[in-house]
Amino acid sequence: MNDTIAAILKQLRNESHISVKQAVTLLKSYDIDIASKTIYGYESGLSMPNADVFLALCQIYRSGSKGNAQNTAAEAGLEHPEKNTTDTDTIEDAISFLNDYQMLDAFGKDIVQKILQHEKERMRQMHP
Repeated sequence: MNDTIAAILKQLRNESHISVKQAVTLLKSYDIDIASKTIYGYESGLSMPNADVFLALCQIYRSGSKGNAQNTAAEAGLEHPEKNTTDTDTIEDAISFLNDYQMLDAFGKDIVQKILQHEKERMRQMHP
């Protein structure tokens, strides 16, 4: 998992003043039942949440946050001035993509998966 995403998840949770135990409890309202150690795994980069868990965590942390995600990224030192964007923008793009993906039927999801596999392989060949 990308260490930056792990850092952002942890920073968003901390800025939202939500404990890991509270996050686990709040995830149950999304019909997601995971252990506290799973959250710690996401935040340390040892594992990666699936799309549903990732979206739920982002929604939980944003609703609990006093500031917005952009300010959180800036405070965490995750800004990229050379690109005039933050890693949080990337997360927002990912959330948008995942929301679109969730609306697809099985056929559409299969096509997206095949394209992603093809593109990952192409990028591996370009950058060995």
